[in-house]
Amino acid sequence: MNSLLTTLPSASLSTKQRIHRLRETLMAYLPILMLSLLFLFSVWLVRSVAPVQNTTPVSSPLHTADYDFQKFNLKSYEMNGNLKSSMHGEFAQHFQDTLATEVKQPHVLIYNKDKVISAQAKKAIVNEDGSQVQLIGQVLLNRDVAGQQKDDMQISGEFLHFFANNDSLQSDLPVSIVRGKNHFKADQMHADNVNQTYKLQGRVHATLYPASD
Repeated sequence: MNSLLTTLPSASLSTKQRIHRLRETLMAYLPILMLSLLFLFSVWLVRSVAPVQNTTPVSSPLHTADYDFQKFNLKSYEMNGNLKSSMHGEFAQHFQDTLATEVKQPHVLIYNKDKVISAQAKKAIVNEDGSQVQLIGQVLLNRDVAGQQKDDMQISGEFLHFFANNDSLQSDLPVSIVRGKNHFKADQMHADNVNQTYKLQGRVHATLYPASD
């Protein structure tokens, strides 16, 4: 009997009360519904909208000189004050993209004990630390040894690549070598000045004279 009485009020709710209770229930769950709708809309938006691509091209450094100098003469000295080397040229430019210096009409002198090495060409390319020098166009290299004409040497060609760290010379183009009275020609050359060895490749032609007293 008691249970029946307790259920009668809910069963006898008016239409106005039921609408009010339904509105309160909807208001209670409204934030959750709104968040769910926003989440679903965000997912749809991400999937349907194509990603924006950066079409701005990345510009590479231009091969332009950042500084230059004309009719220069550079000299380097040893710790004891002796002249080690000198180089003069008509015009030089430093390029930032390659970190190299290009020299027009270079003339280089290197002093080493009793030897003097001179080199000249139409153009030279020197890397940043000076460990590599490329001589290009009408290259002429002379090594003069004081009092020993038989050890004097001349190398000519269109290209010579000098590596200072291991004191070597290299050329992938034909070279001509004159040492004393002897003449050599080759398509390629690799010279190791430390071990005093010369490797000639390709078409090699040699003219040798007997050693004289």
